[in-house]
Amino acid sequence: MSDPAPDLLELRGVSKHFGSFRAVDDVGFTVRAGARHAVIGPNGAGKSTLFGLVSGTLAATTGSLLLDGRDVTRLPVHRRVGLGIAATFQHSSLFLPETVLENVLLAALRRAGTRAAATARARTLLERVGLPTRHDVPAAELSHGERRQLEVAVALATEPRLLLLDEPAAGMSPAETERLTRLIAALPDDVTVLLVEHDLDMVFELADTVTVMHLGNHLTTGTPDEVRASAEVQSAYLGTTEVTS
Repeated sequence: MSDPAPDLLELRGVSKHFGSFRAVDDVGFTVRAGARHAVIGPNGAGKSTLFGLVSGTLAATTGSLLLDGRDVTRLPVHRRVGLGIAATFQHSSLFLPETVLENVLLAALRRAGTRAAATARARTLLERVGLPTRHDVPAAELSHGERRQLEVAVALATEPRLLLLDEPAAGMSPAETERLTRLIAALPDDVTVLLVEHDLDMVFELADTVTVMHLGNHLTTGTPDEVRASAEVQSAYLGTTEVTS
């Protein structure tokens, strides 16, 4: 048997306090290299705050975050990007007046040695995410689902080791969600995915590992089957939605 994949991301007792309110409280878990790892929980569970702590848009009050054994707790977003962390957020950060190709090209130029190499990389990524004929369209003219596809291409252009997706299916139609699910599932194994998502159908189709948050705390981490069968998880979701997908 092959050895299990090492941990790429480790959270050690991470907390985020806003005054006396503990949005995330002493949370710890690991994310395996190559995993498709989802974070779920009822509204107010602390999922988006946790996402901000990993991406670097929020500073931890206590605890530490390690990427491949390196402490990144106090690093700003751009330094984390340089180390291989890329993120897409609930609210689009695209350059809407610019074309689809230009949006990806701007990100690809950070890694590529020349504009020609960056352009070739951008075109390849747009093919991968399902936008091969939309190069010259302004991002503002894309549908909601297409913007999500473009955001993934922009994130992949930075050549991430860890791709963070914050509720990627929010506002999508079922067809758009299905298309995005296929896109994420087809990402290469050297890209580890950590996603925060409300759509449990998407989560249980994609994820090999699921972490459940509740009231700012880490409730449990396990396989999708273990999470679905957990009495604790069912209790946490009682009155919102059942974990039966």
